[in-house]
Formats: sequence, structure tokens, C-alpha cells
Amino acid sequence: MGLRTYKATGVAIGMLRKMLGIKLRVTGTENLVCRPTLFVANHFTRIETFLVPYVIFQYAGRQVRSLGTHSVFQGAIGRYFEAIGGMSTRHPRRNRTIVRELMTWRHDWVIYPEGGLIKNKKTIHRGRLQLEHPDRQGPPHTGAAMLALKAETSKRRYLEACEDDDRQRIEFYENAFGIAGPEGICPTGIVMVPVTLTFYPMRPSHNLINRLAKFFVRDLDPRIEEELTVEGSILLKGSEICIHFGEPIEVSAYLGKVVALARRVAGLFSEQRRTELFLRKQARRLTDACMQRIYSNLEVSIDHLLSYGLRVYEGDRIIADDLRAAIYLAAEQLSASDHVRVHPSLHNGITSLVTRVPYDPWASAIELATREGIIRREGNEFVINRAALHEDHDFHTIRLEKMMQVLANELEPIRPAVESVREHVNLDVAKLRKRTAQAIHDRESALFDRDYEESYHPDESKPRDLGEPYLLEARGATVGAVLAHGYLASPQQVRGLAEYLHGRGITVYAVRLPGHGTAPQQLTRVRWQDWLDSLLRGEALIRQHCDTVVVGGFSLGGALALLAAARRPETHDGVFSINAPMKLRDRRAPLVGPLVMWNSVMRRLGLSRGHYRISNEETESPDINYGVDYLWTIRELRRAARMCRRHLAQVTAPALIIQSDQDPLVHTDGGRDVLQRLGSQDKVLSTLPFDRHLIIRGEGSETVFAAIARFVKRLAEDGEQPEPVVEELPAKTEDAA
Repeated sequence: MGLRTYKATGVAIGMLRKMLGIKLRVTGTENLVCRPTLFVANHFTRIETFLVPYVIFQYAGRQVRSLGTHSVFQGAIGRYFEAIGGMSTRHPRRNRTIVRELMTWRHDWVIYPEGGLIKNKKTIHRGRLQLEHPDRQGPPHTGAAMLALKAETSKRRYLEACEDDDRQRIEFYENAFGIAGPEGICPTGIVMVPVTLTFYPMRPSHNLINRLAKFFVRDLDPRIEEELTVEGSILLKGSEICIHFGEPIEVSAYLGKVVALARRVAGLFSEQRRTELFLRKQARRLTDACMQRIYSNLEVSIDHLLSYGLRVYEGDRIIADDLRAAIYLAAEQLSASDHVRVHPSLHNGITSLVTRVPYDPWASAIELATREGIIRREGNEFVINRAALHEDHDFHTIRLEKMMQVLANELEPIRPAVESVREHVNLDVAKLRKRTAQAIHDRESALFDRDYEESYHPDESKPRDLGEPYLLEARGATVGAVLAHGYLASPQQVRGLAEYLHGRGITVYAVRLPGHGTAPQQLTRVRWQDWLDSLLRGEALIRQHCDTVVVGGFSLGGALALLAAARRPETHDGVFSINAPMKLRDRRAPLVGPLVMWNSVMRRLGLSRGHYRISNEETESPDINYGVDYLWTIRELRRAARMCRRHLAQVTAPALIIQSDQDPLVHTDGGRDVLQRLGSQDKVLSTLPFDRHLIIRGEGSETVFAAIARFVKRLAEDGEQPEPVVEELPAKTEDAA
């Protein structure tokens, strides 16, 4: 095998990655152990033939040889594959070469035990591993496992023969495998490493590669055209390739008493025949173990969850929000599991499924299902075409025509995933919404716990109970309110308002804006978008409980409430804002942005150690608010207010704006400016006689509470609410169900 050719191939692949923008992510590199290794990988495209050896060489510095189909070992391409260590499946000395090189650890090997490409990814039949090819249906080939077992067994028996000075057996092994002596045998045991390739997203379509092929080859074979379409799309259209190396499997663990038993019947069969008879059963066990790990190490994506959810859903119609909630719950459950690998997109932004914020992976998956005729949208429902879900397909075109079936098949070996999806898509609506609300609540509480523990400082951290988000549920209520606290404060700041509304039959959830309620230093890690996302998650939680949802807040919380109502106007039934910081009285506020930029430059030059902080000791609520502030966070506050002002015309929900007439921090005309910019037809500005900013605590606060309560209850579809049965849910519960 030519090292120069091998290295040149690596350089060429690296250049192609940069030129084409190929996204390659490698995980499990700690499993590239320094042992004689037989890598076994799944086979869905031709791409892995090049990528797997390249990645192993890149991360472990080891050359590996590959076993490939005989059809590619022709002409110049065939000579190239041979130069980089490839060997045809029809090579007469194939098996002996692999066994010898594993025994001596001259090279590692890569084998694709599925045989041909598994284009339909159908690998499970009646709960057992079974592959579906056009010319073969049955369990995966055991050839790779048999070779590994033969290599380990032959190595042991050869070394035993050397110890016993059994010249007949020594000559047999040396002649059979070209061994020069025991010093050439690797003493460490052989391992098999399962390799899983996941492609995401898979959206095959015509591309430059297959167009060029059709241009130069007039009568291009349809199968070749299909492969070029699929693999060209992966390379050219932004698909991410993840290669995961699974935990090594000790080959010796599957030998058991094979060698000892073989000795007992030494006179019945030839040396090679005895070995094969006793290894067949173990080869099947080892193959199943390897393949199960390959398939279960798949990275689960939103595509998998949706495709399988549509397959196992028991109805013909499903409300769009309920489908999103079911997939969200499955994704959350799998993300928390130690036994399922999930794509990073299920960690980043998955709550968008329930907050109704645009989520590109979901939109793409829905578009694919719609294009393949599996679903169609009717109002707020999806109608499912069961015939399209289960209709027959041609093996060689399924990747082009029925990708949703391929994706559902790919998920099937991962039992925790299929069970979670099946359970959640078929939940009763009431249970689904209850679980969704609890999942959001648990997530927010977990985020708070993590932030509090990471940032705890005995002198600066506030008591834990001040920062926790909380839900006050009024049983039987049809209207709910989401409350956002002010800048530098915590959910405890709106406690009085929350309890007032709750006592009048309104379910209330008080959110915690990230960076607040823990320690001041955490403010330097957040942006205004993080605050808005937190409010949207609270809104999603309340929507699971109530038909009418009103969002509101104090100061910064009020600006965020207006911004949320502008971003998703069709999802809000009402919005209120109290002393929103649209125009700050402090004349130094416009200088904050340039100062933050200057500080950032100084930090990069090593001339500044951190963020500039200023005192906030004169706060109206020293028991709740942080005693210090940061220029970084003031800039984010001003950005939130600026974004709010820019989008006020998009607010269409009924709006109540409350403003102190002598607010020392915020200009009073800020309220009038908001009123004028609002797109709502139903809007009211209430200017109240206060000479302080914090008007939701202390004397006169019930005047504010009463105005808000009247506004919220007016929006309820059924008019006056019945007398509620009031209860408060804790920040956490033991059973998320």
C-alpha cells in the first residue's frame, strides 16, 4: 500500500471539504484504541468508502485497508483503490490476507458487513436484524466477524504451537498466513470497532455532479444516476456527515471455550475445518452485537422523529400544535437519555416546536413530508395519507422518492426512540398538553438550578427561592397570564401581581429571564434574545393550560412582552406593559454601546480582565435586585427596547400600557410613544400617579394589579371566570407525566 498515495488522498479530501464546504463531524475518537482493529461500518452511500479511512488516518495516524465490491476494481479507478490499500471481495487471497494482517497488526481493516448499499435502510424484521436487498433478504453477513475470530484464534493457536514446539502446526500456520515467526505476531488482542455514519439532512435533488455525468455519458445507467443524485446532494447541498466510532468489542470475549473444545476433537477434522465449525455460532453473535451498535449509534434528528411519528400515529388527522408537542416531548426525553445519541439540532432550538418560533429543521421536515404526499395542511391540522406512508417502492429509487420511509426505517433499531415517539404521538390531548407543560416547567427549573450552582457566590448570590420560576394554577381557568420581571430582578419581583391575578381565577406563570436570580456575573453571558426566548417558553407553558393567553411584564419584562406579541401576533390574545424602558432618563445611556466595544477590544489585547461593572446599591429592591450592574447588560437592555420599538406596529393583540407619571428612570412620554406605534386597534395607555419606577411593590401597587386584572379578565372568551380552586405548583415535581 503506497503511503504517498494514501497521504495524497487525505490532502485531496481535505481540499474538497474546504472547497465544497462539506460539514464533517467526528465523535467517539477515544475509541480509536491502539490495538489491531477491524472497523465495521454501515453502508448507505459510496462516500464512506473514502471518508472512513481518511478520518481514521487523520485522528489516529493509522493506515487502514478496505474491502470493496469487485465492480470498482477495474481500470484506473481499480488501480487507485489498490494503491490506497483496497482489496476486491473476489480477490483469491482475500481472507488469508485480512487474517494475517490482523494477526501481525501490519494494517487495520475496514469492512462493510451489510454487503451492498442499504438504500432503504430496512434492517429490522419482526424485531430481529435482517437486511433487504433486491437479491437477498436475511441477516447481515458474518464474514467480518468470522475473519476477526479466525485471526484471534489462529494467533493464539500458533503461539501455543510455538510454545509446544509442534512443528507440524507451526508450519501449517506459517504457510497458511505467511508468518515468519512468533516475533511477528502482535501480542495484544484484536478488537472490532463499530462505525456509524449519519447524514443530515438528506434531501436528494438534481445537482452539478449528476448533471455533468449525464452530459458526458449519454445513456447513463439509472442506478448510477440515482447514486450521483443522492451523494452529490450530500456533498454540494450542505448535508452534515457525522462519523461515530463506537466502543470497541473484544473479539476474545466471543471465543469462550472454542479453542479448548477444538483440541478435544483434534482427530476428527482438519485444523482449519475444526476452527470454522466452532466459530460459526460465535460469528453470528459477534456480528449481531456489532450491527446492533452500528444502528443504535445513529444520531437521531427531527427528520427521524417526524417520519416515524407519522408512521405509527393511529389517526388520520392531527392538530399541528399537538404534533409539534409530541415530537418535542420525544426529543426532550431522548436528549436526556444516556443510551441514545441525538443530533445537536435537538439540543439547540428544540423548544421552538412549542413556542411556535420558526424552527428550520422542523420546517424542512414538514416540507419533505408534504412533497412526498404523506401529509397535507388543512387549517390547523395535518391530514395523513396512509397509502403514501406504506406504498411499495423500488429499491434503487427509494432514496429519491420515499426518503421519509428511509428515515423511519433508519430509526427502527433504536428501541427507546421508537417507543417514545409511538407513545407521545398517540397520547390523549389532555395528557399531551399536561406533559408538555410539565416538561417546559422542568426544563426551566433545571436551567435555573444549573445557573445557580455554576454562579453561586456567598456575597453576591441572592437566596435560591427568589430566582426560581413558578406556576400558580387556577383549576378550571380558561385564561392565563405570563409575567416577566424587570431588569436585575427575579421572578419574586412580580410575586404580588401573580398572586393577585391567581386569586381572581387566572393561571399565572412567572418566568426567569436568563442571567437573573442567580449572581450578577451571569448577566455577562446573555443577550436580549435569550430573555425573549425565556418569555416565549413561558407562554408555551401557559398555552398548554389555557385557551386565552396574555403576556405582560414590568420594565424590561414589559418591553419583552410587547416584542413577543410583535414577533408572533397570531398567538397572543392580549399584552400589557408596565413602565417599559423605551426612553431612559440617564443621559449616559447612549455611551454604553461604544464603551462596551472599547472594552471588548481591550480584552482581546489583554489590557482588560473582564466586563466593566457599576454599582446598583440605590436599587428600590435591594432584597431582590443585584447590587451591581454591567455595561454589557445595559447595552442588551437598550437593544431589547430598540427592537421592541421597531416592531410595535406588528402588535395586533389588545394592549394595556401602564406608565408612572413621574418615573425617575424612564421618560413618561415613552408610554405615549408605544401607544402611537402599536398596531393594535384595542389599546389603552394608563398613566398612574407614582413618583417611583417600581410600582408593582409597596404602597399603591394594588391599583396597578386591579387595572391588569380587569384587562386580562375582559379578554376571556366566556366573560367572567368562575370562582377558582387555587393551588400552587412547586418548581419541580417527581413525575414529569
